[in-house]
Amino acid sequence: MKGMKQQLLMIGIIVIIVTVWLSGCNQVSNTMTPEKTRFIGTWQNTTRNITRTIILFSNDSCSVSILNETGTWDVQDSKLVMKFPVRQITYTFYYAFSNNDRNLSLTSAVSTSTTTVFTKQ
Repeated sequence: MKGMKQQLLMIGIIVIIVTVWLSGCNQVSNTMTPEKTRFIGTWQNTTRNITRTIILFSNDSCSVSILNETGTWDVQDSKLVMKFPVRQITYTFYYAFSNNDRNLSLTSAVSTSTTTVFTKQ
């Protein structure tokens, strides 16, 4: 009888340990905030017959057509930040969405005199 109680106790402890361990495996790490998901996609602007395309991917990588280079992007302190390590360039923009998140207005955080509007494709 005493041996059976010890076996049940050991089985109970193992079940608790396995349950706690498996509950940790079920969690998905997702750093994508709802604000950040609004940016994901292909954005185009055509000014003076020049088309500029920005592609923002869900894995935090990005591409800008005028640079012909890939980099990373993030939203920090309510600004869109794109970094391109090969050219050692960082672009920081104030942003505003309009037209049901179909338009993205970007204004340079360095020189706020020009705002460029991109349309989601």
